[in-house]
Amino acid sequence: MRITDTMTASNAIYNINEGRIKLDRLNEAISSGKVVNRPSDDPVATKKILDLETQIKSSNQYVSNIKTGQTWLDMAGTSLEGLLSSVMSIKGVAGQALGSITDPVKKDNVLSQLKAFRDQLTDYPDVQVGGQYVFSGFKNDVPPFGESTVTADITSGSLGITNIDTTDLYPGLPITGPGIPPDSTVSTITTSSTGVGISNGAITFTNPNMPPIAATATATTATLTFTGKFNGTEDIVNMEITKGVQVPISISGGVVLRGGTPPGSTGVDIIKTLDTLIADINSGNTAGINAANIALDKANQQLLGAISDVGMRKARMDNALTAQQRNLNVLSEIHDNLQNVDYAKAAIELTNQKTAFEAALAATAKIAPLSLLNYL
Repeated sequence: MRITDTMTASNAIYNINEGRIKLDRLNEAISSGKVVNRPSDDPVATKKILDLETQIKSSNQYVSNIKTGQTWLDMAGTSLEGLLSSVMSIKGVAGQALGSITDPVKKDNVLSQLKAFRDQLTDYPDVQVGGQYVFSGFKNDVPPFGESTVTADITSGSLGITNIDTTDLYPGLPITGPGIPPDSTVSTITTSSTGVGISNGAITFTNPNMPPIAATATATTATLTFTGKFNGTEDIVNMEITKGVQVPISISGGVVLRGGTPPGSTGVDIIKTLDTLIADINSGNTAGINAANIALDKANQQLLGAISDVGMRKARMDNALTAQQRNLNVLSEIHDNLQNVDYAKAAIELTNQKTAFEAALAATAKIAPLSLLNYL
């Protein structure tokens, strides 16, 4: 078979182009730091790299989820510990109440302390993570125990309030409103006699003054304000820590402080217990004070149980984080071995390829001028 000049030139050009392609790929790999820059570089490795990157992305998301969950649980745990400390202090003050109801000075001191603790009880759960309230369930855009309002008719010179929805009210609940004297609390509640709803209910209020000061203003459909109502939901916010596994990260303020929904249905209604205790101290009701002390012991256990539950969830989060970080390290190492350039090896290959390329150019330059006449 005769080798023509065209065949020789084509072969030389092909080899030069192949050498140039190899040089370009080596330069691209070194500049990008990646072995595979396009699927055609290595289809098999490309599939493995894409699969690994998907797994790494998922692991990073789980790590982020776990850290967010840890923050929620840390905030919840701190609040619960504060609540436990307050309830223990309330129990201590309540223990002094029986000996102070006959001494006006001691009685005022006890009541002052209990009212301060009442504010603490609703303040501790008012914690947020990223603008979301930890104790509010699915309604995490509202404070769990913010101010609540209800409309009613108030009559000047009267201790009675009419046309009021009494659903969230109870004797001993502190209330404020137009013309309502300071330190007033609900005394009695009367629901609608027709049985059609309770929006037409009525209440009377009292205050520490003897006799109690009546309302000083008349305002039809005035607004009464009170605190202690749980404004969230008992739904639990969950966080996915690995595929198909979720851990609850929120705590229901209604369960912790109000004993469930409705209040007292699953546990101790701590806020109502405290309000009732204050009313009983004001009225000298020793039986009520004793009952409050018993309820506060149960409240203690209720909060300890919640703290223990949060601690177990936190431990599970910690273990999950360790596992995910270990998994992430393994995946990243495999990915790096497939994709990252070994610069020392690449530099040697580049030098060798340059030498081969330059040799090909030199050989082609010598061969190109030859023709058939040179062989005759």
